[in-house]
Amino acid sequence: KQWYQRRVAITAGNTESLPIGPHCQVQNETSPCGIPQCIWDVECSAGDGTGYRGLVNKATLEGGRSATCQRWDKDYPHAHTFHPTTYNTAKYGIGNDNTCRNPDPRNIQKPWCYTTDHWTRFGECSVPECGAAFDYFKH
Repeated sequence: KQWYQRRVAITAGNTESLPIGPHCQVQNETSPCGIPQCIWDVECSAGDGTGYRGLVNKATLEGGRSATCQRWDKDYPHAHTFHPTTYNTAKYGIGNDNTCRNPDPRNIQKPWCYTTDHWTRFGECSVPECGAAFDYFKH
């Protein structure tokens, strides 16, 4: 009998942003391969919120009301300067979307957004703070 050794290229990551999180590609098959998924700054916000990359897109307003976030790539109803530039996208996660972020950590210490409410320019987002209640990884 002859035994042949095959070389298989294995890469790990999540460059495609698949919902299964980090995964391996083995001969064009996708597998979660047991890599833990970091949930800090996705399911919760750590520190001043500049690293938050979750999907919350509502701001809490006075009186407990909420408002949908305005898209970062739009200036309506509120004109602003935090558009999705190369720097803002890399540093703060600002994109062509309306998710809560914190591109202004000198003035606000948690994720926030401009709102679609004409009378309220911006609001802080109800993103839980990372801490003892959140494991760093999820399997």
